[in-house]
Amino acid sequence: MAVAHGRSQHEAPAELAPVPPDTSLESVMFDLILKFLQTPGQVLLVQGPPGSGKTTFALEILNSLGETHKIYASSRVAPARLRQHFPWIDEVIDTMSGRTARASWIDELHDLRRVEPDTIFNQVLRLKHSKQRAVLVVDSWEGAIRNTNDEGRKMLESAVLSELDESKVSVVIVVEDSKKAGDLGYLVDGIVTLDQSELDGRRVRTIAINKLRGFSVPTKRGIFSLDKARFTILPNGLRTPGINLHPKPLEPVPNPSGAFSLGSRGMDQMLGGSIPRGSFLLIDVDSSVSPVEIRTILNMVRANFINQKGPCVIVPTAAYSSDSVAESLSKYVGWDVIDERVRILEYNQSLAPKKWRLVMKSNLSDDVKTFAYAWDELAKISPHRMLDINVDKAVQVYGRDELSVPGLTELGANMRDTEGLNIAIASTDSKLRDQWLSVVDYHLKIKNADGSLVIYGVKPFTPLYGVDLNFDKGYPVLNLMQIV
Repeated sequence: MAVAHGRSQHEAPAELAPVPPDTSLESVMFDLILKFLQTPGQVLLVQGPPGSGKTTFALEILNSLGETHKIYASSRVAPARLRQHFPWIDEVIDTMSGRTARASWIDELHDLRRVEPDTIFNQVLRLKHSKQRAVLVVDSWEGAIRNTNDEGRKMLESAVLSELDESKVSVVIVVEDSKKAGDLGYLVDGIVTLDQSELDGRRVRTIAINKLRGFSVPTKRGIFSLDKARFTILPNGLRTPGINLHPKPLEPVPNPSGAFSLGSRGMDQMLGGSIPRGSFLLIDVDSSVSPVEIRTILNMVRANFINQKGPCVIVPTAAYSSDSVAESLSKYVGWDVIDERVRILEYNQSLAPKKWRLVMKSNLSDDVKTFAYAWDELAKISPHRMLDINVDKAVQVYGRDELSVPGLTELGANMRDTEGLNIAIASTDSKLRDQWLSVVDYHLKIKNADGSLVIYGVKPFTPLYGVDLNFDKGYPVLNLMQIV
């Protein structure tokens, strides 16, 4: 019988670009669990409340173990219903051609719902006496011992947990109530806990490695999704934090007619397909998100706009100078383009003049005039301009109560009328943020949750999405996976 070759490609939502499966957090956590079970004799306890994804997780383990005899024994779901809920368990990938065939990669699929305890005991002994390298999943333990007394439970514990090293069998035990599992937590070699909670009314699924005896666990928590009945751990922020060894000009996602792309098909689709011209967008960035991550996302948005002949004015965050912003962006658009259609505000008047550098005086009245002149000059290239403003920086320079002069209101109306793209980034509350929020068409939030970057829409309301941010193509690429 053919078996799955390595780990199957995780399916992604049809409406969003797929998250590549070989990501840092996934490889660290999931591959560590696989390595743990590939050592004969290991027993892994998978615990969590109903609906937390334990069965999907157990099946994903079996699917990913490759050349191993795989036995799945369920005390809750009949084999036919299991295949109905998880149609991908019948996928077999030929190791030579890579083609998918219709057959089960689970060697044995047992229904324990109406089986007597001594029958389960004999099945386990048969497996162990065969001396065949195997992984046995018992889902769930409560169901397997439902009709047993204390003596019968101890008999099953002995059958499953004893002499595993000699038998070459590893075991995954699924439990829903750790209290009813008795002393299993003390007897097993590893414990993984799955759970679900809420973040601003949106579902968050978490996996925690509580114990893997004999293994160092560098990453103990992560977020996962059950989209398409698959278990997928989200990537851990930037897979190559702050490093792009081979930068290339960004190949833009084309702007639809009368609208703009944000440079990520996933983000566009999350917001309805694209951003109409003249739109205002506010992105609230939690303090848990690193400056490198948000700069990488903004460089993707900027470069996508600029490389389609769009002029851009940038008010950078206090974390980076205008030189740093220009240097990082130039990798994806080129210095000639920076000079031609990018202007970056700078409040340090001692820096050397640059065509792209817009030196400000930190006096609001004067600076509005300077900005307006540069804004009008860029209109000669294209009326559809982009403003990328860090609200916290503006508040830091001009004060919390000074940003209300008439010129700003007129400027805002002009930005909408000229059908540009207006993006504000904020990390703290302020009057300027509130003013922007009162007129925005789109409102996003970006946070770091359990080591993974997540994004969701407040306006419009969207589910929670995990972010895969990488430089696989030589420029920033952002993919999304919905957490379901």
